[in-house]
Formats: sequence, C-alpha cells, structure tokens
Amino acid sequence: MTALTVVFAALLGAVVGSFANVVVYRLPRGESVVTPGSRCPSCGRRLAVVDLVPVLSWVFLRGRCRTCGAPISPRYPLVEALMAGTFAALAAAFPPEAHGAAVLPLLAVVAMLVMAALIDLERYVLPDVLTLPALALALLGSLVWAGTPGLPAPAEALAGALAGAGVLVLINRVGGLALRRFADTSERLWPVSLDQVNVAAVVGAALGVWPGLAAGAASLAVNLATRRTVRLGEPLLYGLWLLAVVLSTLGFPVDLTASLAGTALAAGAWALLGAVYWWLHDAVKGGAQEEPGEEDEEPVAMGFGDVKLAAVLGAFLGWERLLVALFLAVAAGALGGVAVRLLGGGRLVPFGPYLLVGALASLFVGDAVIAWYLGLLAP
Repeated sequence: MTALTVVFAALLGAVVGSFANVVVYRLPRGESVVTPGSRCPSCGRRLAVVDLVPVLSWVFLRGRCRTCGAPISPRYPLVEALMAGTFAALAAAFPPEAHGAAVLPLLAVVAMLVMAALIDLERYVLPDVLTLPALALALLGSLVWAGTPGLPAPAEALAGALAGAGVLVLINRVGGLALRRFADTSERLWPVSLDQVNVAAVVGAALGVWPGLAAGAASLAVNLATRRTVRLGEPLLYGLWLLAVVLSTLGFPVDLTASLAGTALAAGAWALLGAVYWWLHDAVKGGAQEEPGEEDEEPVAMGFGDVKLAAVLGAFLGWERLLVALFLAVAAGALGGVAVRLLGGGRLVPFGPYLLVGALASLFVGDAVIAWYLGLLAP
C-alpha cells in the first residue's frame, strides 16, 4: 500500500511540477498563472495535451517544439522530476495509511516553497504571494498533522515560525548595521516598520519574550498616536541589545536561554506582523509606502524574503530541527559558493534555495543529527 501511495505521490508531484513551471515563468512577469493556456515561447502555438505530459513529452520531442523546432529548456522536465521525487519522498516518510492526511498540507507547503526558491534562483526575489500563504498553510497544517512523529504540534510550529523569522531578521539588522559601518538605517516606514522589530529584540533580550512583544506594541501605539515614525537609532538599540545578551550570561535580569528565546521570538513576531501588514497594504493600495532608493541601496546581510521563508521552514520543522536546517543551509551555501568560484562562474546563488535544501534535509535526518550532536556532549 505504501508503494502505491509513493507512486501516486510521484505522479501528482510531476503534475504539480508542470504547473510550477508556469508559476515560475509567469508570476515574476505579473501574468496570470491560469490563462491563457501553455504556448511555445518561440512560435506561440498553443500546446496540445500530448505536449504537456510531465517529463515524457520533453523526452519524446527531444527537447524541441513540435511545430517550429525551437529548443525547449531542460529546466522544465528537471523541475517536474524534482517535484515528483520530493512528493514521493514525503509520502514515503509520512504515509497516509499510517498518519492519515498529515502529508497533504506538507506537500502543498513544500510545492509552494520549491516554486519560490526557483523564482529566487532566477530573479533574486522570494514572492510574498508564495511565502506568506505557505506560512499560513503550514500553521494550519500543524492542526492536521498534530501527533505525527517528526512534525511539530501547533504550539511548536508557531514557536518554530517565530524563531525562524527572528534569527534571520536579527542577522538582517545586526549584519546590515555592521555593513553600514554602524550608521543608522534610512528606512522610515509608517506605522509598522523595522523599529518595532528593533525595540522588541532589545527588550526581549533583556526581559524575555512577553515584555519584548509588549515593547513592539508600545512602539506601534506611539507611532499611531503621534501619526509619525517615532524611533531610536539602530546603533544605540543594538548596543543595548548586545549588553542585554552579555548580562544574561550572568543571569541578570534573565538567564541566557530566556534572553535568546525572548529576542528571537519577539523580533520574529514583529517581523512577520510587519511583513503581513505591508503585503496586504501593497495588495490593496498597490505599492509600498517607501521612498525611492531608500532601503534598496543599503547593504544587507540577509534579504527580508529569507526572513519570511525561514518562518515557513520553522513552522513545519519546529525550532530544534530549524537550527539544523540553518546549519545545513549555511554549509551548503559555503560549498556552493566555493564550487561556483572554482568552476569560474560569476553568478551568485541566493540563500533561499540553500535554505530550502537545508530544511528538506533536516525534515528527513534532523532528529538523527540532533541525537548525534547530543551524543557528543554526553560524558
């Protein structure tokens, strides 16, 4: 029965991979992913059903259009095969006959993230229209897969999402501050901005997660009451943040564990609240409230799209395996960077695809890696 499930999942994955090719091509161009039907990009002929069979059509057509003979990129069958293999592996790891519908939301979330990673690979952007709905689906999916070994319960999924966003947004802010040679950011959004993230991070590091969340809320309330952006400079705030973390090693006023959890979870929560707010704002009003050339010209240590992607990963991994995923992503990124340099390539690979690779690896072997690491610490 499991073998049949895996085969069916692979076939479903191939079909989803075919649709993913459409999304990856059209979404960044602002085109509908539903209409019109698939066409040859060279001659414009609408493709027949026999031309759309995943992988096989490309093989039988020898990678060329049936009408004009123009070459068809091998990316199309590769994406279909990748999605088929991923779906098969997930179905084998979480078979429905053993875990019910647990794998279904996981398949949907991973499919959306593969599409986002492919767009990031080509366009250096992770679309909110994929990552933020994937986050919502992963959090809702935790209600479906609750109790399934290897997948987080709802509370763990929420903590993982906040931790993922928090760790990466802190890298984004602290790393960006260092790259700006400790000059303040020029970002001045209103009413929700990175100022709430900064304040929540500092207070979370000093007092824990709940005071950190409250501090972010107080910052937002002041902005709304004054109808302007009231803020403290990042050099001052992150100087206080570093002091709070150092003091926590002495247990004052909270211990190190509470300090690190507080800063990551509080900062992650406000990062995600801000991301959702501006996504909805852009969808309703069309365009962000940001001055031209403002934040795009500043050096960044971590893209904000990666912050949202990490939240999705944390939602289906939980915070412990998320840490494994981040380690594997960094290792893969380092190896990939060296390989590109040795091969003479000049195009940088964004971090998003590495994050997804690390997350999928952690989903399957994360518990084993954690057990191995804890074994090293055992006397």
